[in-house]
Amino acid sequence: MKICQRKYIEWALIGIGTLMLFLFFFRILPYHLFHREQTLLFLCTTETVADYLKHPAALACLSGDFLTQYFYYEGAGPAIMAGVLLLWGVVVFRLLLPYMGRWAWLPTVLAVFWEGGRQCGLAYPLSGTIALIGIGGVLLLCRNCLQRSWKTGLPLSVLLVVSGYGLFGYGHWTSRWYDTPDLVRESLLAVDSEMYFGRWDKARKLLEEGEYHSPFTTYYYNLLNAEQNQLPDRLTDYYQPASQGLFLPVTPRSNYFTIYAANEVWFALGDMTMAEHAAILGMIFSPRHTGVRAIKRLAEINLVNGDEAAALKYLRLLQKTKCHDEWAERRIPGKQTTEVRQWLERKQQMLPLTDTLRSSANVPLSLRHLLRANPDNEAACHYLLCLDLLNKDIGAFGEDYQEFAAKKVSSRLYEEGLLVYLAGKNASQDEVKSWNLSPQVLDAFSEYTRRYEANDGNGTSLQANYGKTYWFYFHYATKEEKSNTEKE
Repeated sequence: MKICQRKYIEWALIGIGTLMLFLFFFRILPYHLFHREQTLLFLCTTETVADYLKHPAALACLSGDFLTQYFYYEGAGPAIMAGVLLLWGVVVFRLLLPYMGRWAWLPTVLAVFWEGGRQCGLAYPLSGTIALIGIGGVLLLCRNCLQRSWKTGLPLSVLLVVSGYGLFGYGHWTSRWYDTPDLVRESLLAVDSEMYFGRWDKARKLLEEGEYHSPFTTYYYNLLNAEQNQLPDRLTDYYQPASQGLFLPVTPRSNYFTIYAANEVWFALGDMTMAEHAAILGMIFSPRHTGVRAIKRLAEINLVNGDEAAALKYLRLLQKTKCHDEWAERRIPGKQTTEVRQWLERKQQMLPLTDTLRSSANVPLSLRHLLRANPDNEAACHYLLCLDLLNKDIGAFGEDYQEFAAKKVSSRLYEEGLLVYLAGKNASQDEVKSWNLSPQVLDAFSEYTRRYEANDGNGTSLQANYGKTYWFYFHYATKEEKSNTEKE
């Protein structure tokens, strides 16, 4: 009776432990699993399987990548992770049981905890844990063979070890162990993934609830507002690290995480050349040098550009996946759904009719090129004017406003910027009147200037009433250099 009770207790503890593992990845680190799926491309073809078999640890890598593709579904990643770590614990316990008895539970728990810590990293693959499970399973088989007969068991064990090395390798022993989950990185991945899934309301909620001071989160905050035509109205309501909050840099010093996301704003604005540039670089510098997220974006870019041959190259890859084949089917030229065709028509209306040689680092030139080809591109107009203002390039702002927005775009932020522009050129009263600025903004500017001069430029007394005005930003904002996320 006591033996039965002890077994029930053990099974209950195993169930509780598995549930805790599931809840840990489901509640604490779900987006890091989503991100790992987004940077992986697993094709369900015989060629893919054959290619895996040509490399070391073939079975571990094949099974690990096969399971990782299902991280795309909410809840599937945590369930797979919990199951794999549970299996690792079973193997460790079975290996140690003959030597430690029931005390084998202690190192088993530590082993699962250690491997779970390594799985908290973005670069550590699921195949790393599966490799350890395979190695442990081979050792269990070898011990069983030797216990039966040394004479036949020894050569069979040697064969098992050699085969096991080919199938599972020797483990990822150099991978880092994470003593605590990186919750800052998880928050960035949360916003990034929700934007990727198209759940904008949830992304905005995450941004509003979190106290972020990161160019990465500001980038998505601005993009959300631009999609709702509210960029200038809400620009100063949030942390703005100059132009890095509008366009993530794609430079040799950037990590793949930010480069991967940099294409989002260019795609939204209609510059497919810049979007493709960022998407390809993000894919190249990602851990696997591929990924379904980048492949999907490249397919969309080529569909918008009308290059069906290039688009089909990417769509046919996605057709061979388990989780994105339906997405690809809906976009195959000649088989596109009504919704996809309407979306393509809207995106193609934003394309410039001509192209020009330009540096990818010259963001204002790219925006002006978009606007000169399509003056009705309001999103590009807002981005250009806000870029000028955040960079405090008042001269460029005045010229861009006159060329692209003088007769059609009205915003308090732009009026505040225009007053700085006019004050800088010592404009006459008649010239100021010719801009038709609202009396409320003119009065506020006069009061701000009076208090600014009375306090000798001390901004403390001005912040309460003018902290969200462009004038306050112009006088007191300073540029900070911060890392967006860790490099792995």
